Amino acid sequence: MDADLHAVADALVELAEAELHALTHAANEFILCAAGFITWLEHAADWELNRRAGLNFPLKPPHAAIAPEEHSMSVEVATILRDRFTQTPREDRDAVVGLFDAVLGALVVGRARSSGPAVIGGQN
Repeated sequence: MDADLHAVADALVELAEAELHALTHAANEFILCAAGFITWLEHAADWELNRRAGLNFPLKPPHAAIAPEEHSMSVEVATILRDRFTQTPREDRDAVVGLFDAVLGALVVGRARSSGPAVIGGQN
């Protein structure tokens, strides 16, 4: 796993299963404007759910699903989702905000290293 994904993986561990499902649901609101990012976010949540169930496969970096032309919108959507969760009164809010901080870090660092998107779930 890439070093910049360790923060994402560590943040995913902090979320309860219900929060992982809520994360996927919240992300789906933005499917039309940042499809690659949403595909990757679902991949990350599924990765953690499967890891907890004992199924291990690699956590792919964000640029594996995000086309270069979607990168700026992906950062914007991640920021919107992060800000939305900071406003919730839930006690687990800090874990979700921590996840989005790690995701934003992976988006910035990963894009700097990437020459183009790979494929996750059929997305280019």
